[in-house]
Amino acid sequence: MNKDNRQKLFLFAGLILTILIIFLPVIFTQFYHKLTGAATAVNGTMNITTEFQQGNKIYLDGQWEFYWKQLLVTEKEPQGQPDLLLKVPDQWSKYRIDGSDLPAGGYGSYRLLITGLTCMDPINVEIPDFGGAYRIFIDGSLTAESGTLSKDLRGIFTNPMVNIYPVKLNAAATHEIIIEVASSRFAGLYKTPVLSEYQQTIQDKSSKMFARFFLFGIAVLSFVRLLVSYAAMVRRKFYSLSIPIFLFFILLRIILTSEFYGFWQPLLFFNLPYESSNVLMYFTTFVMKFILIYLVQEQCGIDITKREKRGFIVLYSMLFFIYLLSPTRIYDNYLSVIIPALTYILDIFLFVKIYRGRSELKKFGMIIFWSVVLISIGLSYDSYYLNGAIYMDMSLALLICLSVFLIIISWIYTLRVRDLNLEYEQSSLQLNIVNSLIDMQKHHYAVLNEQMTEVRAIKHDFRHAIGVLSRLTNERKFDELKVFLNEYSHNTDMEELPVFCENIIANSIIGYYYLLAKEHGITFECQCRIDSHNTITDSDLCVILGNALENAVDACRKMQNSDNPSISFSMDTKNKQYLVKVRNTYRGMIKTSDGRPSSLKEEKSHGLGLQNIEKVVASYGGFIKIAYSELEFTFMAVIPEKAI
Repeated sequence: MNKDNRQKLFLFAGLILTILIIFLPVIFTQFYHKLTGAATAVNGTMNITTEFQQGNKIYLDGQWEFYWKQLLVTEKEPQGQPDLLLKVPDQWSKYRIDGSDLPAGGYGSYRLLITGLTCMDPINVEIPDFGGAYRIFIDGSLTAESGTLSKDLRGIFTNPMVNIYPVKLNAAATHEIIIEVASSRFAGLYKTPVLSEYQQTIQDKSSKMFARFFLFGIAVLSFVRLLVSYAAMVRRKFYSLSIPIFLFFILLRIILTSEFYGFWQPLLFFNLPYESSNVLMYFTTFVMKFILIYLVQEQCGIDITKREKRGFIVLYSMLFFIYLLSPTRIYDNYLSVIIPALTYILDIFLFVKIYRGRSELKKFGMIIFWSVVLISIGLSYDSYYLNGAIYMDMSLALLICLSVFLIIISWIYTLRVRDLNLEYEQSSLQLNIVNSLIDMQKHHYAVLNEQMTEVRAIKHDFRHAIGVLSRLTNERKFDELKVFLNEYSHNTDMEELPVFCENIIANSIIGYYYLLAKEHGITFECQCRIDSHNTITDSDLCVILGNALENAVDACRKMQNSDNPSISFSMDTKNKQYLVKVRNTYRGMIKTSDGRPSSLKEEKSHGLGLQNIEKVVASYGGFIKIAYSELEFTFMAVIPEKAI
């Protein structure tokens, strides 16, 4: 399977997996009773035919009796006939009483009779991650409460945190559950009450809270790690504001998640009611979704035009303002499904963009795609769960998905920073090589310039010498002529600048260190037979010859002239291999690193020269060999004569 087919497979697998993971829990909830045989309430009564055991949970869905603007237990109001039978989970704003539509804001009581329920241990009923204020009673005993109920909408305070209390069932055959609910926006029991064993509920809550803080800690650590990586990117002048903004909104969205919001409510949000935080939750989610455009563009290398970005700004702005300005009843009845569904347009758009640009995906681009899939899954689960479309406890789904996303992104960014640093190191090394070549060329040309200056001076004085020669010849003063010629020859004598080989780069490097050795009284012998064109790049040739000869010259410079410091260099081609050999005398101790010789140099960078040589030689499939005695050090390199 080629790369393109693999990418297609991964992309479509991600799409199909996303659809299945998102909608399977919703489908399971829709067919929950048919698949499990669990009881459901009919006409305000639920008959539990199986024995309630520890660890079991009963979802109290179905038809409940509903009493509008009555708090049956708190106010001890007479029950009488219910105003209607209301489906749970559902919003009461979808119903009418006496020909009038019920408003989203208000209060009322739900009543359910349960038969066949037996349990020796204390039990409780709660509504997990519910947005309204409520109190739940079992046979008149309080078992759960959350927020503050009030007949005045301004007095209602909502908090997703719930206090639960154990209730011991009496011996009666029928038990009564009453839920008093007050809401300024969410319009009643849109989530399903759950009956469970009290100790099991306590353990579950404790485990979930621990998991929340544990995952939040992982998210924060990943966030910090990302910021550190981002700071490294900034130092390299390779950064984008979309990353820190996106990270901020991810953490904010995590904090706003269900019961976790109850912990942060007084600390960060000035006790903003949970129902009111729904606006901030929508805004945060829309911003996150929009910034995904920039994340995919930057991290996957997909081109997204400004026009397309403006289109999504308009889309999400419209959706947010529709949510913000729509009457609550209209939103609950018609828009609560449509608006979240329309946000999937971006997910489909990004999938199409990535699919079309799959051949141009950056490194780790496919992993970025899968991490975006995680965000879509987490946000979808959270939306369906909080709207009551999923019975199973999905309160940790978004937190898990976002935490895993942060871990993946922080890992990828760390690798990107590593790759960027390696690129900068390579660029820095190449720059140093170029600078070294330039210095060598400058030195070489300086020597040539000195010789040319001497030639010009000789040429300038040559007419005077001709005059002297002519006069001495005419006067037949041959002895004086001979003396003059000897003196003139000595004064105009110039040392010939040797040419070591046909390769210009190699000749410049060898010539540079030849002159340097000569300045320090070091004997330098050279035999170099390589063509002007070879398969070793100029930069690699500079690394190999430059470092090897530099080490040799540095070692000889530490010797006394009486010790006869010398360097012997040879480079030849044999059996389609380049053979490089540098032999030099030295005095002192050879420094070693990991049991191998490193350098005689005392600078912080000692040993890096040989390491760089070895790395370059190895890239050609060659190897180096080092040997040394008490007086002599020999470096050898074998490089196959082939292109990289």
